[in-house]
Order: sequence, then C-alpha cells, then structure tokens
Amino acid sequence: MLQVLGIRFRFLKPSINRLQTCCCIANLEKHLLNNTFFPHPVGICICPEAIIGKGVHIYQNVTIGMGKYNAELKTHAPIIGDKVVIWANAVICGGIKIGANSIIGANSVVIKDIPPNTVYAGNPARFIRYTKADDYREI
Repeated sequence: MLQVLGIRFRFLKPSINRLQTCCCIANLEKHLLNNTFFPHPVGICICPEAIIGKGVHIYQNVTIGMGKYNAELKTHAPIIGDKVVIWANAVICGGIKIGANSIIGANSVVIKDIPPNTVYAGNPARFIRYTKADDYREI
C-alpha cells in the first residue's frame, strides 16, 4: 500500500490504482504535485482543461467540467485558486474563476465567478459569508 497526501493507494494490477478506477481525474499526477487533497476520492470528475491551484481540497462526487466559454479568461473550463475547499457533490462548470481561499458548499452548483475569501453554497451558489482564518486547516 502506498500513501500520498492522505490518499491510500492499493494496486489492483501493476500501474492501475483504485483512485483512477473510481474517478475521472485528468492529469492526476499534476494535481498531486500541487498538493490537491482528495479526502474521499470517489466519483470525482475533473476535465483536462481545468486549472486547479495549490492546496485545494476536493471531496467526493465533485464535478469540475467544461461549459460556457468565457472570452475574458479564454477558456471553457474553470480556474480554481489556491487553498479552495470544494465540499461533496458540488458542480463547477464553465469558464469561471473561483478565488483563492474560498469555500464551495456541499451540493452547490457554481456557474458564475466566486471572489476570493468567501463562502458560497446553494443551487445556484449564493454568497454566504466571508471566510475566517480558522476555516482552514493545514494539510
């Protein structure tokens, strides 16, 4: 068994691990190098074009996918800042930007930009409050 960033890998066959068999995460090695943390790595889908910052927490059944084109950002895929926490079952789609140190609540649908240091939740995601220093824990 191999443990990397809190994820325990059990190899089913040589070079095939459980995380890749239960998730659809493009560029997994790049995300692990950026200290992306998958506390419950089941059902996560991340499109290959998505840009994810350092120290992001992504919980189970999260979808980060392509959607409406953003001419300003020149992308169809989300750009997620550093130290963002995305709770279970959240959906983030389109050429949007999630600001650093933000929190996306469980079961949220995010289709518009989220400013840094904020908490958003709901369907569609709405502003809840600004983040506090104790909202984050060290990896």
